[in-house]
Amino acid sequence: MAFSLSPLEQDLLCPVCICIFSNPVVLSCGHSFCRTCLQQSWTKTLGRVCPVCWRRSSKDHPPPDLALRNACETYIQQKRSSDSGSQGLLCSLHSEKLSLFCVDDQKLVCGQCVSQDHQSHSFCSVSKAAGVHKEKIQTRLTDLKKKLQIFQKIKDISDHAAAHIKSQAQNTERQIKKEFVNLHQFLIREEEARIAALRKEEKEKSQRMKKKIEELGSQIKDISARIAESEEKLKDDALVLQDIQRMYDRAQNTGPNPKLDSGALIDVAKHLGNLRYRVLRRMKDLCPYFPVILDPNTANPSLSLSADLSSISHSTENPQLPDNPERMSGYNGVLGSEWFSSGTHSWEVEVGDGEEWVIGVAEESVIRKEYCVAVQENGFYCIGRKNNVIAVNMSVNYIEAIVEAHIIKTIRVTLNRETGQVIFLLKR
Repeated sequence: MAFSLSPLEQDLLCPVCICIFSNPVVLSCGHSFCRTCLQQSWTKTLGRVCPVCWRRSSKDHPPPDLALRNACETYIQQKRSSDSGSQGLLCSLHSEKLSLFCVDDQKLVCGQCVSQDHQSHSFCSVSKAAGVHKEKIQTRLTDLKKKLQIFQKIKDISDHAAAHIKSQAQNTERQIKKEFVNLHQFLIREEEARIAALRKEEKEKSQRMKKKIEELGSQIKDISARIAESEEKLKDDALVLQDIQRMYDRAQNTGPNPKLDSGALIDVAKHLGNLRYRVLRRMKDLCPYFPVILDPNTANPSLSLSADLSSISHSTENPQLPDNPERMSGYNGVLGSEWFSSGTHSWEVEVGDGEEWVIGVAEESVIRKEYCVAVQENGFYCIGRKNNVIAVNMSVNYIEAIVEAHIIKTIRVTLNRETGQVIFLLKR
């Protein structure tokens, strides 16, 4: 049998205990709770936050919700009146009071019903039969309320996740735009540098060509003048013989013939050859590659990830993140965004002077919502630092120290999926 609540009953249920409000109080965010339920919730969460929207309350003692309290009291009185009135229900066949309960047929009957249709049946009082059924129904209602609490909790997490999705999208879009701004600025600077180099070559070679043209023009002018002078004197025999040696000298080509200079043109191949490839090679420093990208959806709220998702640090902000199934909320940890099912993979982790850390490889099925030790039996293959010593957690009860921590700055992790081996190479 299924039970449903009326809209009025739904409005009068406390979101925490899922019962009619008792001494309700209202928070500044507009949500109301039983005073006792709210205090218990604040004790568990160690903070004055709304159990529904998680907004912080500015008051230690929220004011009573008088309107809601009056509505609850009126509803309870009406409910009691309705229940007492049900004791006087009349038989639809005989118009007599339904005073007995037929156990065999599981229905209310009157005196005439007993004598006519239920002569050999078993009966009990209405109150006794109702008590038995009310107990069974109450048991089911208790289970149903627990289920309602589960649905409400998942809904609250989903509401939080919906807001977080929007925030994630906005932050990710902002970061994408920032990355492309950096790329655009790099390309603009690269373009300007290459055009400047082209214009510099153009200026140098144009000036060199201009000088050569001027020299050739001067030589052409001199040779033309000598030709014109000699041809004019050749018209008069006396002038030819008057200074015969000068005539020979002026008509003789004594200088070398001019030549075109090699490399005089723009070196187009130097400027255009493999242009995109050479620009991409220069972009390597601007665009580093990380073999492991951390997944922010798995990060414990106490950790802060860098903008490029390649490093972590402890955060003092402790943001309210949705407790999605992937998140490691039971302990301070974060997983990589990529899962390896085959092949050999290797990456380096810079641990620097971090005082306490654990790094390595984890199985996808590791416990995330409850604290557990990072050992092989729990699905972890890790190495860590604690008390200024780097050690391997062989099991829950056995830790093997390797080296003093201060001399190690970088650790290379190698995973071989075929053999199941995880190798740690410690570097100074």
